[in-house]
This record gives sequence, C-alpha cells and structure tokens, in this order.
Amino acid sequence: MAQTAKVLSIQALKDFRVALVNFTEEARNALSGVDMELKRMRDWLERDQLSYWQMQVKRRHEAMMMARTELYRRRISQQGSDAISDTEQKEALKEAQRRLRSAEEKVEAVKKLIPIFHHAMAEYVSRAAPLTDHLSGGVDKSLGSLTKMINSLEAYLALNAPAAPPVESMGVSSPGMTSARVGSSPAGAGADARDQTEAGPDQDQGKDDAPAQAADAAHDSSPLPETSTAPQSNQEHDS
Repeated sequence: MAQTAKVLSIQALKDFRVALVNFTEEARNALSGVDMELKRMRDWLERDQLSYWQMQVKRRHEAMMMARTELYRRRISQQGSDAISDTEQKEALKEAQRRLRSAEEKVEAVKKLIPIFHHAMAEYVSRAAPLTDHLSGGVDKSLGSLTKMINSLEAYLALNAPAAPPVESMGVSSPGMTSARVGSSPAGAGADARDQTEAGPDQDQGKDDAPAQAADAAHDSSPLPETSTAPQSNQEHDS
C-alpha cells in the first residue's frame, strides 16, 4: 500500500534540505578533524615520546656511568689519606641515577599508554563508522530524494493552479448576447433566456412600431413649412 504524507509547506522542505546540507558539511569536517587529531596523537606517542625517552635513557645511563667513574677516580686519588672528600661525586652519581630512573619510567609509561590509546582509537572508529558511511553515501541519497520530492510538488502545483477570474464587462453587453448575473447558475441564465424568448411576438412588434411612433411624434411637433400658392396655380394651369 502506497504511503501518503500531508505536506503543508514546500518551503519547509527546502529549508530542511539546506539544513541537512549544512549539517552534513559540518559533520564531515568534525569527523575529519577528529581523525587527523587521533593520527597526530598516535604519531606523537609512538615516534616522538617513545623515541625521545628511549634516547634519554641512553644518554642518562652514560651520564650515570661517568658520575660513577668520577667517584671511583676520586676515591683512588685519595687512597692512604685519613679523610676522603668524595661528597660532591656521590651527589652527582645520585642525581644521575635519579634522572636515569625517571627516563626509564617515562619509557614504561609510554609503552603502556600506546596499546590503551590504540584500543580507544579502534573503539571510536567502530562507533563512528556508521555515521561516516551515512555521510559518505546515505546523505547524498536523501538529498536526492528531497530534491525529487520538491520538484514533483512544484510541478503538481503548477498543473493544478487556479485559473484567473474573468474580467467583467462593466455592464456593457454586445447586441444579441445575454450576460448572466454574477453568482447565478447556468440554469438560472437559461431560464432568463427562455423568458425573453417567450415574450417574443409582442415585444418584437413593439420594437418594430417604436421607430414609426417616434417619427409621427416628430412630424406632429415640427411646424409646417410655408408654401406659396402661385407656383401651385401655375402648375394647375399647365396641367
């Protein structure tokens, strides 16, 4: 069974289509920004941080060995004396050992953090995949359906647009034509025409006698022209 919908405003569909386009663009930019940030963080952990602290462990181990060598030399140089002054070398060795332990702890922390970050990144990608797939193809299909719907509704309205009302003749009618009153039905107009037809013979005779009656009235009211009797007598004499 075909589904139907009651559309009250085509403009609302157009506004929704514009909003959907804007949302799609913003969502795509947001997902792209998150992906770039995740890759940057992964590279920072695996390359920058891990490599940096591994290098620091190597350097600090060398510094610790040098501090131990200095302490050993100090003790060798003061053999046989009653008081051995090696406090400074001992403090330097302790500091070097502390720095080495700190670098080694950093390396271990980064190594533990990398798999945790990979797990979180994979979980995010799996949850964002449906939205990513929909934005890459599903939204374009929805936009196409909306565009087709709007075009179909506009074409339907264009076919069913109401005709312009007839222009009234301002009360002037041509001879031989009968104009129906505004709001009257065709049956009423036909009844008026029949009434005019049934009155035919008397009204037509009255219309034919009207010019003759008008001419008689004009003749009676006009003064008679003065005539000369001489020409008439001549005509009678000639005859």
